[in-house]
Amino acid sequence: MSTERRPVKMLTEDTIRRIAAGEVITRPAAAVKELIENSLDAGADDIRLDLKAGGKTLIRITDNGCGMTRDDVRMAVCRHATSKLADIDDLRSLASFGFRGEALAAVAAVSRMTIETCPDDSGAGTRLEVEGGDVTELADCARPRGTTITARTLFFNLAPRRSFLKSDSYELKVAVETVRGYAVANPALRLEVTANDRKLLNLAPAGTTRERLAELYDRRVAESLVELRVENPLVVVSGFLSDHTQLRAFYDVQQVYFNRRPVRSRAVTRAIYDAYGPALGSNRPNFVLFLETDPARLDVNVHPTKEEVRFADERFLFDFISEASSKALGLRRGEQTGTDELLFQQTMTTEDAAPSGFWQVHNSYIMAQVATGYVIVDQHAAHERVLYEEFSGARRSARPQGLLFPITIELLPEEHEAWELVRERLPAMGLETQGFSGRTVVVESVPAGSFMGKGEVREFFAELARVRRDKGNVEDEVAKLMSCKGAIKAGQKLSQQEMESLINRLFACREPYFCPHGRPAILKVTLEELDRKFGRS
Repeated sequence: MSTERRPVKMLTEDTIRRIAAGEVITRPAAAVKELIENSLDAGADDIRLDLKAGGKTLIRITDNGCGMTRDDVRMAVCRHATSKLADIDDLRSLASFGFRGEALAAVAAVSRMTIETCPDDSGAGTRLEVEGGDVTELADCARPRGTTITARTLFFNLAPRRSFLKSDSYELKVAVETVRGYAVANPALRLEVTANDRKLLNLAPAGTTRERLAELYDRRVAESLVELRVENPLVVVSGFLSDHTQLRAFYDVQQVYFNRRPVRSRAVTRAIYDAYGPALGSNRPNFVLFLETDPARLDVNVHPTKEEVRFADERFLFDFISEASSKALGLRRGEQTGTDELLFQQTMTTEDAAPSGFWQVHNSYIMAQVATGYVIVDQHAAHERVLYEEFSGARRSARPQGLLFPITIELLPEEHEAWELVRERLPAMGLETQGFSGRTVVVESVPAGSFMGKGEVREFFAELARVRRDKGNVEDEVAKLMSCKGAIKAGQKLSQQEMESLINRLFACREPYFCPHGRPAILKVTLEELDRKFGRS
Protein backbone atom coordinates (compact mmCIF):
# COMPACT_ATOMS: atom_id res chain seq x y z
CA MET A 1 0.00 0.00 0.00
CA SER A 2 1.39 3.40 -0.98
CA THR A 3 2.24 5.79 1.86
CA GLU A 4 2.73 8.76 -0.44
CA ARG A 5 1.20 11.90 1.05
CA ARG A 6 -1.53 13.43 -1.05
CA PRO A 7 -2.76 16.99 -0.68
CA VAL A 8 -6.25 17.71 0.57
CA LYS A 9 -8.38 19.31 -2.13
CA MET A 10 -12.01 20.18 -2.80
CA LEU A 11 -14.14 17.75 -4.76
CA THR A 12 -15.63 19.02 -7.97
CA GLU A 13 -19.26 20.15 -7.95
CA ASP A 14 -20.16 17.25 -10.25
CA THR A 15 -18.63 14.71 -7.84
CA ILE A 16 -20.37 16.31 -4.85
CA ARG A 17 -23.68 16.23 -6.72
CA ARG A 18 -23.36 12.53 -7.53
CA ILE A 19 -22.34 11.55 -3.98
CA ALA A 20 -25.27 13.49 -2.49
CA ALA A 21 -27.68 11.95 -4.98
CA GLY A 22 -26.34 8.47 -4.22
CA GLU A 23 -27.18 8.96 -0.53
CA VAL A 24 -30.82 9.73 -1.34
CA ILE A 25 -31.40 7.63 -4.49
CA THR A 26 -30.05 4.21 -3.49
CA ARG A 27 -32.13 2.11 -5.90
CA PRO A 28 -35.06 2.50 -8.34
CA ALA A 29 -37.59 2.23 -5.49
CA ALA A 30 -36.01 5.28 -3.83
CA ALA A 31 -36.52 7.31 -7.00
CA VAL A 32 -40.11 6.06 -7.22
CA LYS A 33 -40.67 7.13 -3.61
CA GLU A 34 -39.40 10.66 -4.18
CA LEU A 35 -41.39 11.11 -7.38
CA ILE A 36 -44.66 9.81 -5.88
CA GLU A 37 -44.25 12.15 -2.91
CA ASN A 38 -43.78 15.08 -5.28
CA SER A 39 -46.97 14.10 -7.12
CA LEU A 40 -48.94 13.86 -3.88
CA ASP A 41 -47.58 17.21 -2.69
CA ALA A 42 -48.75 18.64 -6.02
CA GLY A 43 -52.30 17.60 -5.16
CA ALA A 44 -52.53 14.73 -7.66
CA ASP A 45 -55.34 12.19 -7.26
CA ASP A 46 -54.41 10.20 -10.38
CA ILE A 47 -50.89 8.76 -10.72
CA ARG A 48 -49.58 6.44 -13.45
CA LEU A 49 -46.22 4.71 -13.02
CA ASP A 50 -44.34 2.83 -15.75
CA LEU A 51 -41.22 0.77 -15.01
CA LYS A 52 -38.80 -1.22 -17.14
CA ALA A 53 -36.09 -3.58 -15.91
CA GLY A 54 -37.32 -3.02 -12.36
CA GLY A 55 -36.81 0.73 -12.84
CA LYS A 56 -33.17 0.44 -13.88
CA THR A 57 -33.75 1.51 -17.47
CA LEU A 58 -37.01 3.46 -17.15
CA ILE A 59 -39.10 5.15 -14.48
CA ARG A 60 -41.96 7.28 -15.79
CA ILE A 61 -44.54 8.89 -13.54
CA THR A 62 -47.50 10.90 -14.78
CA ASP A 63 -49.85 12.86 -12.52
CA ASN A 64 -52.71 15.34 -12.71
CA GLY A 65 -51.29 17.64 -10.05
CA CYS A 66 -50.79 21.39 -10.16
CA GLY A 67 -47.82 21.25 -12.53
CA MET A 68 -45.00 23.81 -12.76
CA THR A 69 -44.30 27.01 -14.63
CA ARG A 70 -41.21 27.28 -16.84
CA ASP A 71 -39.29 29.16 -14.16
CA ASP A 72 -40.27 26.60 -11.52
CA VAL A 73 -39.29 23.55 -13.55
CA ARG A 74 -35.91 25.06 -14.38
CA MET A 75 -35.26 25.75 -10.71
CA ALA A 76 -36.63 22.41 -9.50
CA VAL A 77 -33.61 20.42 -10.72
CA CYS A 78 -31.15 22.66 -8.84
CA ARG A 79 -29.79 21.44 -5.52
CA HIS A 80 -31.40 22.90 -2.40
CA ALA A 81 -34.24 24.47 -4.39
CA THR A 82 -37.70 23.97 -2.89
CA SER A 83 -41.18 25.44 -2.70
CA LYS A 84 -41.84 23.85 0.67
CA LEU A 85 -39.81 25.82 3.18
CA ALA A 86 -38.20 29.23 3.47
CA ASP A 87 -35.78 28.72 6.37
CA ILE A 88 -34.63 26.12 8.89
CA ASP A 89 -37.49 26.91 11.31
CA ASP A 90 -40.03 25.70 8.74
CA LEU A 91 -38.72 22.15 9.22
CA ARG A 92 -40.50 22.06 12.58
CA SER A 93 -43.94 22.61 11.08
CA LEU A 94 -43.63 21.11 7.61
CA ALA A 95 -46.74 19.14 6.67
CA SER A 96 -45.76 18.09 3.14
CA PHE A 97 -43.77 14.97 2.26
CA GLY A 98 -40.68 16.76 0.99
CA PHE A 99 -38.51 19.09 2.97
CA ARG A 100 -35.07 18.98 1.39
CA GLY A 101 -36.12 20.18 -2.04
CA GLU A 102 -33.64 17.74 -3.55
CA ALA A 103 -35.91 15.02 -4.94
CA LEU A 104 -35.84 16.04 -8.59
CA ALA A 105 -32.25 17.23 -8.38
CA ALA A 106 -31.15 13.92 -6.83
CA VAL A 107 -32.89 11.79 -9.47
CA ALA A 108 -31.70 14.07 -12.28
CA ALA A 109 -28.10 13.82 -11.08
CA VAL A 110 -27.99 10.04 -11.64
CA SER A 111 -30.20 9.61 -14.70
CA ARG A 112 -31.20 10.98 -18.08
CA MET A 113 -34.35 12.86 -17.14
CA THR A 114 -37.17 14.46 -19.07
CA ILE A 115 -39.77 16.65 -17.35
CA GLU A 116 -42.96 17.67 -19.14
CA THR A 117 -45.29 19.89 -17.13
CA CYS A 118 -48.17 22.33 -17.41
CA PRO A 119 -49.63 24.41 -14.55
CA ASP A 120 -53.11 24.99 -16.01
CA ASP A 121 -55.60 23.88 -18.62
CA SER A 122 -54.14 26.02 -21.40
CA GLY A 123 -52.14 23.12 -22.80
CA ALA A 124 -49.03 25.29 -23.04
CA GLY A 125 -46.41 23.30 -21.16
CA THR A 126 -42.66 23.07 -20.73
CA ARG A 127 -40.23 20.25 -21.49
CA LEU A 128 -36.89 20.10 -19.69
CA GLU A 129 -34.13 17.65 -20.61
CA VAL A 130 -31.46 16.89 -17.99
CA GLU A 131 -28.49 14.51 -18.22
CA GLY A 132 -26.52 13.72 -15.10
CA GLY A 133 -27.82 16.90 -13.48
CA ASP A 134 -26.95 19.18 -16.40
CA VAL A 135 -29.78 20.85 -18.34
CA THR A 136 -29.47 20.05 -22.05
CA GLU A 137 -32.75 21.44 -23.40
CA LEU A 138 -35.61 23.72 -22.33
CA ALA A 139 -38.52 23.94 -24.77
CA ASP A 140 -42.28 24.31 -25.18
CA CYS A 141 -44.58 21.30 -25.29
CA ALA A 142 -48.29 20.66 -25.50
CA ARG A 143 -49.82 18.63 -22.69
CA PRO A 144 -52.70 18.64 -20.16
CA ARG A 145 -52.38 20.03 -16.66
CA GLY A 146 -49.99 18.01 -14.51
CA THR A 147 -46.50 16.59 -14.81
CA THR A 148 -44.74 13.64 -16.45
CA ILE A 149 -41.23 12.80 -15.28
CA THR A 150 -39.17 10.19 -17.10
CA ALA A 151 -35.87 8.94 -15.66
CA ARG A 152 -33.84 6.65 -17.95
CA THR A 153 -30.72 4.54 -17.32
CA LEU A 154 -30.55 5.10 -13.56
CA PHE A 155 -26.95 5.39 -12.28
CA PHE A 156 -25.54 5.52 -15.81
CA ASN A 157 -22.85 7.86 -14.41
CA LEU A 158 -22.44 6.17 -11.01
CA ALA A 159 -21.16 2.68 -11.79
CA PRO A 160 -20.43 1.62 -8.16
CA ARG A 161 -24.05 2.30 -7.18
CA ARG A 162 -25.40 0.51 -10.25
CA SER A 163 -23.28 -2.56 -9.49
CA PHE A 164 -25.05 -2.95 -6.12
CA LEU A 165 -28.49 -3.23 -7.68
CA LYS A 166 -30.11 -6.67 -7.57
CA SER A 167 -32.06 -8.56 -10.22
CA ASP A 168 -34.75 -6.80 -12.23
CA SER A 169 -37.48 -8.81 -10.52
CA TYR A 170 -36.17 -7.98 -7.04
CA GLU A 171 -35.89 -4.27 -7.79
CA LEU A 172 -39.41 -4.38 -9.22
CA LYS A 173 -40.69 -6.06 -6.07
CA VAL A 174 -39.19 -3.33 -3.85
CA ALA A 175 -40.58 -0.59 -6.09
CA VAL A 176 -44.08 -2.09 -6.09
CA GLU A 177 -43.99 -2.47 -2.29
CA THR A 178 -43.08 1.22 -2.08
CA VAL A 179 -46.06 2.13 -4.25
CA ARG A 180 -48.36 -0.05 -2.13
CA GLY A 181 -47.32 1.92 0.94
CA TYR A 182 -48.59 5.17 -0.56
CA ALA A 183 -51.68 3.49 -1.98
CA VAL A 184 -52.74 2.35 1.51
CA ALA A 185 -52.30 5.83 2.99
CA ASN A 186 -54.22 7.46 0.13
CA PRO A 187 -57.28 5.27 -0.58
CA ALA A 188 -58.93 8.00 -2.70
CA LEU A 189 -55.96 7.93 -5.10
CA ARG A 190 -56.35 6.39 -8.55
CA LEU A 191 -53.12 4.49 -9.13
CA GLU A 192 -51.79 2.44 -12.02
CA VAL A 193 -48.47 0.60 -12.20
CA THR A 194 -47.13 -0.99 -15.38
CA ALA A 195 -43.91 -3.02 -15.59
CA ASN A 196 -42.38 -4.03 -18.91
CA ASP A 197 -45.69 -3.16 -20.62
CA ARG A 198 -47.60 -5.44 -18.22
CA LYS A 199 -50.13 -3.90 -15.84
CA LEU A 200 -49.39 -4.89 -12.23
CA LEU A 201 -51.71 -2.56 -10.32
CA ASN A 202 -54.85 -0.79 -11.47
CA LEU A 203 -56.47 0.75 -8.41
CA ALA A 204 -59.63 2.79 -8.62
CA PRO A 205 -60.36 5.21 -5.75
CA ALA A 206 -61.44 3.27 -2.66
CA GLY A 207 -63.97 4.41 -0.09
CA THR A 208 -62.00 3.27 2.98
CA THR A 209 -58.55 2.12 3.98
CA ARG A 210 -59.88 -1.40 4.63
CA GLU A 211 -61.23 -1.54 1.06
CA ARG A 212 -57.84 -0.46 -0.27
CA LEU A 213 -56.12 -3.15 1.82
CA ALA A 214 -58.48 -5.75 0.35
CA GLU A 215 -57.45 -4.62 -3.14
CA LEU A 216 -53.74 -4.81 -2.42
CA TYR A 217 -53.57 -7.89 -0.21
CA ASP A 218 -55.56 -11.02 0.55
CA ARG A 219 -59.19 -10.01 1.09
CA ARG A 220 -59.52 -12.50 3.95
CA VAL A 221 -56.58 -10.86 5.68
CA ALA A 222 -58.09 -7.40 5.27
CA GLU A 223 -61.49 -8.51 6.57
CA SER A 224 -60.01 -10.19 9.66
CA LEU A 225 -58.07 -7.12 10.82
CA VAL A 226 -59.09 -5.47 14.09
CA GLU A 227 -59.66 -1.72 13.88
CA LEU A 228 -57.90 0.59 16.33
CA ARG A 229 -58.45 4.25 17.13
CA VAL A 230 -57.34 6.14 20.22
CA GLU A 231 -56.56 9.79 20.89
CA ASN A 232 -54.15 11.54 23.19
CA PRO A 233 -53.16 15.23 23.40
CA LEU A 234 -49.78 14.26 21.93
CA VAL A 235 -50.78 11.77 19.23
CA VAL A 236 -53.82 10.28 17.48
CA VAL A 237 -53.47 6.61 16.53
CA SER A 238 -55.68 4.72 14.10
CA GLY A 239 -55.31 1.66 11.92
CA PHE A 240 -55.66 -2.10 11.79
CA LEU A 241 -54.05 -5.12 13.50
CA SER A 242 -54.22 -8.88 13.03
CA ASP A 243 -56.69 -10.47 15.40
CA HIS A 244 -54.71 -12.60 17.87
CA THR A 245 -56.58 -15.68 16.61
CA GLN A 246 -55.46 -15.02 13.01
CA LEU A 247 -51.68 -14.82 13.49
CA ARG A 248 -49.41 -16.55 10.97
CA ALA A 249 -45.72 -17.21 10.53
CA PHE A 250 -45.54 -14.71 7.68
CA TYR A 251 -47.10 -11.29 7.38
CA ASP A 252 -48.59 -9.57 4.32
CA VAL A 253 -48.20 -6.00 5.46
CA GLN A 254 -46.47 -4.18 8.30
CA GLN A 255 -46.60 -0.44 7.75
CA VAL A 256 -46.34 2.58 10.02
CA TYR A 257 -47.27 6.12 8.96
CA PHE A 258 -46.48 9.37 10.69
CA ASN A 259 -48.66 12.18 9.33
CA ARG A 260 -49.41 9.95 6.31
CA ARG A 261 -45.71 9.46 5.52
CA PRO A 262 -44.70 5.74 5.35
CA VAL A 263 -41.75 5.31 7.70
CA ARG A 264 -39.90 2.85 9.89
CA SER A 265 -40.37 3.25 13.63
CA ARG A 266 -38.76 0.67 15.87
CA ALA A 267 -40.64 1.94 18.91
CA VAL A 268 -44.03 1.47 17.23
CA THR A 269 -43.21 -1.97 15.80
CA ARG A 270 -41.88 -3.24 19.13
CA ALA A 271 -44.97 -1.88 20.90
CA ILE A 272 -47.33 -3.75 18.59
CA TYR A 273 -45.44 -7.02 19.08
CA ASP A 274 -45.47 -6.39 22.84
CA ALA A 275 -49.25 -5.97 22.78
CA TYR A 276 -49.82 -9.59 21.73
CA GLY A 277 -47.78 -11.03 24.59
CA PRO A 278 -47.43 -14.85 24.62
CA ALA A 279 -50.28 -15.11 22.09
CA LEU A 280 -47.80 -14.04 19.41
CA GLY A 281 -45.34 -16.91 19.81
CA SER A 282 -43.11 -17.02 16.74
CA ASN A 283 -45.79 -15.56 14.47
CA ARG A 284 -45.81 -12.18 12.78
CA PRO A 285 -48.85 -9.88 12.83
CA ASN A 286 -50.18 -7.78 9.99
CA PHE A 287 -50.64 -4.14 10.89
CA VAL A 288 -51.21 -0.75 9.33
CA LEU A 289 -50.92 2.08 11.84
CA PHE A 290 -51.44 5.80 11.25
CA LEU A 291 -50.08 8.27 13.78
CA GLU A 292 -51.00 11.95 13.55
CA THR A 293 -49.00 14.43 15.62
CA ASP A 294 -47.55 17.92 15.59
CA PRO A 295 -44.62 17.84 13.12
CA ALA A 296 -42.56 19.64 15.75
CA ARG A 297 -42.61 16.42 17.82
CA LEU A 298 -40.97 14.43 15.01
CA ASP A 299 -37.36 14.25 13.93
CA VAL A 300 -37.63 13.36 10.24
CA ASN A 301 -34.00 14.07 9.46
CA VAL A 302 -32.45 10.96 11.05
CA HIS A 303 -32.20 9.11 7.73
CA PRO A 304 -31.06 10.45 4.33
CA THR A 305 -34.12 9.03 2.57
CA LYS A 306 -36.60 10.03 5.33
CA GLU A 307 -37.49 6.36 5.86
CA GLU A 308 -37.08 6.55 9.64
CA VAL A 309 -38.44 9.06 12.12
CA ARG A 310 -38.16 9.55 15.85
CA PHE A 311 -40.86 10.78 18.20
CA ALA A 312 -39.97 13.32 20.85
CA ASP A 313 -40.75 10.82 23.67
CA GLU A 314 -40.17 7.27 22.39
CA ARG A 315 -40.83 5.69 25.81
CA PHE A 316 -44.27 7.28 26.00
CA LEU A 317 -44.99 6.24 22.43
CA PHE A 318 -44.08 2.60 23.14
CA ASP A 319 -46.31 2.38 26.21
CA PHE A 320 -49.19 4.22 24.56
CA ILE A 321 -49.20 2.06 21.40
CA SER A 322 -48.76 -1.20 23.33
CA GLU A 323 -51.63 -0.48 25.72
CA ALA A 324 -53.95 0.79 22.97
CA SER A 325 -53.23 -2.25 20.79
CA SER A 326 -53.79 -4.66 23.69
CA LYS A 327 -57.19 -3.16 24.37
CA ALA A 328 -58.19 -3.24 20.70
CA LEU A 329 -57.22 -6.92 20.54
CA GLY A 330 -59.15 -7.76 23.69
CA LEU A 331 -55.92 -8.69 25.46
CA ARG A 332 -54.34 -7.32 28.60
CA ARG A 333 -50.66 -7.40 29.21
CA GLY A 334 -49.85 -9.97 31.86
CA GLU A 335 -53.12 -11.90 31.60
CA GLN A 336 -51.51 -14.72 29.66
CA THR A 337 -48.86 -15.43 32.25
CA GLY A 338 -49.24 -17.91 35.06
CA THR A 339 -50.34 -21.52 34.77
CA ASP A 340 -50.69 -21.59 30.99
CA GLU A 341 -47.20 -20.20 30.52
CA LEU A 342 -45.81 -22.82 32.86
CA LEU A 343 -47.63 -25.53 30.94
CA PHE A 344 -45.79 -24.48 27.80
CA GLN A 345 -42.56 -25.42 29.55
CA GLN A 346 -43.67 -28.88 30.60
CA THR A 347 -42.10 -31.96 29.01
CA MET A 348 -43.55 -35.40 28.56
CA THR A 349 -42.31 -38.40 30.52
CA THR A 350 -41.76 -41.82 28.95
CA GLU A 351 -44.83 -43.24 30.67
CA ASP A 352 -46.94 -40.69 28.76
CA ALA A 353 -45.77 -41.95 25.38
CA ALA A 354 -49.04 -43.78 24.63
CA PRO A 355 -52.00 -41.38 24.85
CA SER A 356 -55.47 -42.87 24.82
CA GLY A 357 -59.10 -41.80 24.74
CA PHE A 358 -57.97 -39.19 20.92
CA TRP A 359 -61.59 -36.33 21.21
CA GLN A 360 -61.72 -32.86 19.40
CA VAL A 361 -62.39 -29.49 21.02
CA HIS A 362 -63.82 -26.71 18.81
CA ASN A 363 -62.44 -28.54 15.77
CA SER A 364 -58.99 -27.21 16.64
CA TYR A 365 -57.57 -29.17 19.58
CA ILE A 366 -57.31 -32.87 20.36
CA MET A 367 -57.54 -33.99 23.97
CA ALA A 368 -56.11 -37.32 25.01
CA GLN A 369 -55.61 -39.13 28.33
CA VAL A 370 -52.13 -40.14 29.46
CA ALA A 371 -51.01 -42.04 32.55
CA THR A 372 -50.33 -38.92 34.65
CA GLY A 373 -53.11 -36.64 33.43
CA TYR A 374 -54.10 -35.50 29.95
CA VAL A 375 -52.61 -33.67 26.99
CA ILE A 376 -54.07 -31.06 24.63
CA VAL A 377 -52.68 -31.15 21.11
CA ASP A 378 -52.93 -28.21 18.72
CA GLN A 379 -53.88 -30.09 15.55
CA HIS A 380 -52.33 -27.50 13.18
CA ALA A 381 -49.05 -27.19 15.07
CA ALA A 382 -48.86 -30.98 15.46
CA HIS A 383 -49.39 -31.64 11.75
CA GLU A 384 -46.86 -28.92 10.93
CA ARG A 385 -44.25 -30.80 13.00
CA VAL A 386 -45.09 -34.12 11.33
CA LEU A 387 -44.85 -32.71 7.82
CA TYR A 388 -41.71 -30.71 8.60
CA GLU A 389 -39.83 -33.80 9.71
CA GLU A 390 -41.01 -35.61 6.59
CA PHE A 391 -39.80 -32.76 4.39
CA SER A 392 -36.44 -32.12 6.03
CA GLY A 393 -33.42 -33.76 7.62
CA ALA A 394 -32.39 -37.37 7.20
CA ARG A 395 -35.93 -38.84 7.13
CA ARG A 396 -37.08 -37.30 3.86
CA SER A 397 -40.10 -39.58 3.79
CA ALA A 398 -42.41 -37.21 1.89
CA ARG A 399 -44.16 -38.83 -1.05
CA PRO A 400 -45.84 -37.02 -3.93
CA GLN A 401 -49.56 -37.37 -4.41
CA GLY A 402 -50.49 -36.82 -8.05
CA LEU A 403 -53.33 -34.41 -8.77
CA LEU A 404 -56.19 -35.48 -10.98
CA PHE A 405 -56.45 -31.88 -12.17
CA PRO A 406 -53.06 -30.10 -12.02
CA ILE A 407 -53.07 -26.61 -10.53
CA THR A 408 -52.02 -23.82 -12.88
CA ILE A 409 -50.88 -20.56 -11.30
CA GLU A 410 -49.49 -17.37 -12.81
CA LEU A 411 -46.81 -16.04 -10.48
CA LEU A 412 -45.77 -12.48 -9.75
CA PRO A 413 -42.19 -11.59 -10.80
CA GLU A 414 -40.79 -11.95 -7.29
CA GLU A 415 -42.65 -15.24 -6.77
CA HIS A 416 -41.34 -16.66 -10.05
CA GLU A 417 -37.78 -15.72 -9.13
CA ALA A 418 -38.17 -17.46 -5.75
CA TRP A 419 -39.59 -20.57 -7.46
CA GLU A 420 -36.63 -20.67 -9.85
CA LEU A 421 -34.31 -20.61 -6.85
CA VAL A 422 -35.84 -23.67 -5.16
CA ARG A 423 -37.62 -25.59 -7.94
CA GLU A 424 -35.06 -28.43 -7.95
CA ARG A 425 -35.56 -29.02 -4.21
CA LEU A 426 -39.36 -29.18 -4.22
CA PRO A 427 -39.84 -32.74 -5.62
CA ALA A 428 -38.00 -34.19 -2.60
CA MET A 429 -40.71 -32.57 -0.46
CA GLY A 430 -43.52 -34.04 -2.55
CA LEU A 431 -44.30 -30.88 -4.54
CA GLU A 432 -43.73 -31.47 -8.25
CA THR A 433 -43.89 -28.38 -10.46
CA GLN A 434 -43.22 -27.50 -14.07
CA GLY A 435 -42.75 -24.18 -15.85
CA PHE A 436 -45.37 -23.64 -18.54
CA SER A 437 -44.93 -20.27 -20.26
CA GLY A 438 -43.86 -16.88 -19.06
CA ARG A 439 -44.39 -16.87 -15.29
CA THR A 440 -47.01 -19.66 -15.33
CA VAL A 441 -46.25 -22.72 -13.21
CA VAL A 442 -48.13 -26.02 -13.21
CA VAL A 443 -48.32 -27.99 -9.93
CA GLU A 444 -48.61 -31.69 -10.73
CA SER A 445 -48.47 -33.18 -7.22
CA VAL A 446 -48.63 -32.17 -3.57
CA PRO A 447 -47.15 -33.98 -0.55
CA ALA A 448 -49.13 -37.11 0.33
CA GLY A 449 -50.97 -36.69 3.61
CA SER A 450 -50.99 -32.91 3.35
CA PHE A 451 -54.03 -30.67 2.93
CA MET A 452 -52.70 -28.50 0.11
CA GLY A 453 -55.42 -27.31 -2.25
CA LYS A 454 -55.25 -24.51 -4.77
CA GLY A 455 -55.61 -21.85 -2.08
CA GLU A 456 -52.75 -23.26 -0.01
CA VAL A 457 -50.57 -23.65 -3.12
CA ARG A 458 -51.27 -20.01 -4.00
CA GLU A 459 -50.30 -18.90 -0.48
CA PHE A 460 -47.18 -21.07 -0.62
CA PHE A 461 -45.85 -19.28 -3.70
CA ALA A 462 -46.78 -15.86 -2.31
CA GLU A 463 -44.89 -16.47 0.91
CA LEU A 464 -42.05 -18.27 -0.86
CA ALA A 465 -41.04 -14.88 -2.24
CA ARG A 466 -40.46 -13.70 1.36
CA VAL A 467 -38.03 -16.47 2.29
CA ARG A 468 -34.80 -14.75 3.14
CA ARG A 469 -32.01 -15.76 0.79
CA ASP A 470 -29.33 -14.75 3.29
CA LYS A 471 -30.39 -17.39 5.80
CA GLY A 472 -27.99 -20.28 6.14
CA ASN A 473 -30.43 -22.98 5.06
CA VAL A 474 -32.97 -21.91 2.45
CA GLU A 475 -34.18 -25.50 2.14
CA ASP A 476 -35.11 -25.57 5.82
CA GLU A 477 -37.06 -22.34 5.44
CA VAL A 478 -38.96 -23.81 2.47
CA ALA A 479 -39.69 -26.98 4.47
CA LYS A 480 -41.17 -24.87 7.28
CA LEU A 481 -43.30 -22.96 4.81
CA MET A 482 -44.57 -26.11 3.10
CA SER A 483 -45.40 -27.75 6.41
CA CYS A 484 -47.41 -24.69 7.42
CA LYS A 485 -49.38 -24.60 4.16
CA GLY A 486 -49.96 -28.36 4.05
CA ALA A 487 -50.99 -28.81 7.67
CA ILE A 488 -54.50 -29.38 8.99
CA LYS A 489 -56.11 -26.05 9.79
CA ALA A 490 -57.68 -24.88 13.02
CA GLY A 491 -61.42 -25.31 12.72
CA GLN A 492 -61.12 -28.41 10.54
CA LYS A 493 -63.19 -31.35 11.78
CA LEU A 494 -61.31 -34.63 12.04
CA SER A 495 -62.58 -38.19 12.22
CA GLN A 496 -61.55 -40.50 15.05
CA GLN A 497 -59.19 -42.30 12.69
CA GLU A 498 -57.60 -39.03 11.55
CA MET A 499 -57.05 -37.93 15.14
CA GLU A 500 -55.46 -41.24 16.08
CA SER A 501 -53.22 -41.17 13.02
CA LEU A 502 -52.07 -37.60 13.76
CA ILE A 503 -51.27 -38.36 17.39
CA ASN A 504 -49.32 -41.50 16.48
CA ARG A 505 -47.33 -39.68 13.80
CA LEU A 506 -46.63 -36.80 16.18
CA PHE A 507 -45.22 -39.04 18.92
CA ALA A 508 -42.99 -40.69 16.32
CA CYS A 509 -41.29 -37.35 15.64
CA ARG A 510 -37.88 -36.44 17.03
CA GLU A 511 -39.28 -33.23 18.53
CA PRO A 512 -43.04 -33.59 19.05
CA TYR A 513 -43.50 -30.75 21.52
CA PHE A 514 -43.17 -27.75 19.22
CA CYS A 515 -44.06 -26.81 15.66
CA PRO A 516 -41.16 -25.86 13.32
CA HIS A 517 -41.61 -22.19 14.24
CA GLY A 518 -41.30 -22.86 17.97
CA ARG A 519 -44.97 -22.70 18.92
CA PRO A 520 -46.18 -25.37 21.41
CA ALA A 521 -47.85 -28.39 19.84
CA ILE A 522 -48.66 -30.14 23.14
CA LEU A 523 -49.83 -28.91 26.53
CA LYS A 524 -49.85 -31.30 29.44
CA VAL A 525 -52.00 -31.10 32.57
CA THR A 526 -51.10 -33.48 35.39
CA LEU A 527 -53.47 -35.13 37.85
CA GLU A 528 -51.74 -33.17 40.64
CA GLU A 529 -52.63 -29.90 38.92
CA LEU A 530 -56.24 -31.00 38.47
CA ASP A 531 -56.49 -32.05 42.11
CA ARG A 532 -55.04 -28.71 43.20
CA LYS A 533 -57.47 -26.71 41.04
CA PHE A 534 -60.43 -28.66 42.43
CA GLY A 535 -59.26 -28.34 46.04
CA ARG A 536 -58.35 -32.01 46.49
CA SER A 537 -54.80 -31.30 47.67
